[in-house]
Amino acid sequence: MHRIINRVCPALLSAGMAVVLAACGQAKTEMTKSKPTVRVDVEKARLEIMVERLQTTGDVIATNTVVLESTVEGPISFCPWREGDIVDTAGEKLIVIERPLYRQELAAAEAVLAVAQAKLDDLLAGARPEEIAQARETVKHLADCTAFAKADFDRVQNLVTSGSLPAEAAEKARVDYSKCHTQHESAKEKLAMLAAGPTKTEVAIAKAAVAEASARRDMAQAQLDECSIAAPFAGVITEVYVRQGDLAKPRQPLLKMMSEASLVVRAGLPEVSVMELQLGAGADVSLDAYPGKTFAARVARIYPRLEGSSRTRLVELSLDDKVRLIPRMFARVSLRGRRFDSAVVVPAQAVVATPRGEKLVFVVKDGKAERRVVQLGIEDSKRVQVVEGVQAGEDVVVAGNLNLKDGAAVTLGKDVTAAHAAGDAASVPAAEAGQKDGGQ
Repeated sequence: MHRIINRVCPALLSAGMAVVLAACGQAKTEMTKSKPTVRVDVEKARLEIMVERLQTTGDVIATNTVVLESTVEGPISFCPWREGDIVDTAGEKLIVIERPLYRQELAAAEAVLAVAQAKLDDLLAGARPEEIAQARETVKHLADCTAFAKADFDRVQNLVTSGSLPAEAAEKARVDYSKCHTQHESAKEKLAMLAAGPTKTEVAIAKAAVAEASARRDMAQAQLDECSIAAPFAGVITEVYVRQGDLAKPRQPLLKMMSEASLVVRAGLPEVSVMELQLGAGADVSLDAYPGKTFAARVARIYPRLEGSSRTRLVELSLDDKVRLIPRMFARVSLRGRRFDSAVVVPAQAVVATPRGEKLVFVVKDGKAERRVVQLGIEDSKRVQVVEGVQAGEDVVVAGNLNLKDGAAVTLGKDVTAAHAAGDAASVPAAEAGQKDGGQ
């Protein structure tokens, strides 16, 4: 009996194991057939208008700031300014340094100029009629004297020839005649000169004297002008370094002022973001001094260099809105960069980043998830532009994509495309809207 049991038990065990294995295989097959699919939410990729937003921070600075310095030495006799005072117009007197010596030098130079100018005016006016009349009378008188001397010389010459007078008498008469003749000729030349007026050389010399005197006067005036410092532009006094009664020295700072009209927002942008930025591009500026407010602005200047350590490029923005600015205010800047009128856009949650740095999007086709490696463009907080990898109208997974595998069977949960259609219709062109309707 013991032998029979020993023979039967192995057979029974083998049959039992076969039954168990068959049951396990059947169960495994049934489990494989009934494996659940992944439930995902999808949204269609759409064509939309996207504008790049470049976020940065900056400061308010004045581009027109000047420090006024002294060029002469002397006591300050006028300086009524305090920080914050307004200078209304360019050229307004700011500082006066007292130098009496410069005033005296100017007065002396003006007197010398007046004398030189009077001489020139007298020379250009020519001889007076009385002088010419007097010269003519002198010529007439000397002509009579010459004629008388000539007649006397001839008479004495005849008497000497006849022996009535010695030869010395003739010589004396000749000398008298020669003297009168010379005086007569000189008087005629003087009359001609008076009638002709001054020569070019005389006028040139007189004018040169006036020019020299005028230059000396201008030099004295320039020295005196250095004692009075005027505002180069209308603006605000920001720093006062001296007071009335202080002794000013050459190259000593006196005042610092800025032009409020030159206040701008200066900010830095990464070089990759600013290369396509254009002058006049729009921006929004928020200032901590005005909480809750945003001001429209535009790019007024783009610096032609990169800052050494930060590798950023500076831009300046001028505010379109009128608002009081103060230097060194902190500003938050949102610039409008590149614009794409027909960008393929997917929700930001549709993009999955891999450890290797790849960007993935899962597209649902024929009930299965298809893994796509995508190239992204610009993005905002909710949307991402897909440059390559996804076409408009395709269903992209926006929920349930974190552990999704390529080729996995999926069950569509919620299609959120319709939920956004009403709110986004205004931003989608009519042609694009028609294309999406046809795709659906």
